[in-house]
Amino acid sequence: CHNKRTNSCCEPVRSQMHQLCCRRLLMIATVSSGCCFQLAHSLIASSIRPQHFGRHGRIRLQSTIQNGFSTTMSTSNNNNGEEEQPQPQQDYPIHMTDDERYLFDLNGYLIVRGVLTSDEIRRANDVIDLHRDEMVERSDPALRNARADGSPLLYGTGPGRKDLGRVLEWPGDESLVFKSILAHPRLVPLFHGILGKGYHMDHLPFVLAQDQGGEGFQLHGGTVDCKSGDYNPHLAYTCHHGMIRSALLGCNVMLTDHNPGDGGFCIVPGSHKSNFKMPDGMIDGTRYAEYIVQPATKAGDV
Repeated sequence: CHNKRTNSCCEPVRSQMHQLCCRRLLMIATVSSGCCFQLAHSLIASSIRPQHFGRHGRIRLQSTIQNGFSTTMSTSNNNNGEEEQPQPQQDYPIHMTDDERYLFDLNGYLIVRGVLTSDEIRRANDVIDLHRDEMVERSDPALRNARADGSPLLYGTGPGRKDLGRVLEWPGDESLVFKSILAHPRLVPLFHGILGKGYHMDHLPFVLAQDQGGEGFQLHGGTVDCKSGDYNPHLAYTCHHGMIRSALLGCNVMLTDHNPGDGGFCIVPGSHKSNFKMPDGMIDGTRYAEYIVQPATKAGDV
């Protein structure tokens, strides 16, 4: 989870990998703050915003909450189409922890380990492979998000980024893993702790796929826009009397491992609290690249 539109700066960076579409992640955006960037791989992106309290403003998890923890049980089908035995229940905290509040306020993002199971990761990748032919490459320079005269760190050295949408509209079970992120019992306490109790998806998820050397894009976002320096209340991050609130929250769900230097999600830690625009060249990666961090993650992390 990262502050996508308020105070943390993030962007995709080009892929360092040697396989076709070797990096994948699902991104669901809730309302939060920050400048971020994605390095080259596959990404599903969406956003969630806070919702006013009311009849339609809450996601109910009453049936999964017991004794201070929410529990979940998953099942899957074997190759014969028969339902396998349910996997053991998993207990999750129902509140954002003090550690998570501190780390999110400090850095503008959190890494939540092992949210998806190995079976869910496999199913998500298999479904993306089924729809690979629907990917549209941003081959026209006018459609690229990074500057050709900028750093290869963001622009890349090869093909354009590939987009794949409509993941929530895929039929049957194909969309279930992607939909689960919106109310996953491990993530809902973080959504409530950052956005408040009640939130909605800001824009639809989509897959971003990069080949080796594929394009990333410029750093963007921030409570104070990292490019213009203008205050943006729609992306703002605040913390008063221990209560965090963010206007937009982005969730990147890793569907492959992202080792140091591989490319993928990157961020400028702490930029969600910056009061100034970025120095010239930084949003394109030509200056101060040492302040841009690519967290190492494993498939299933968020």
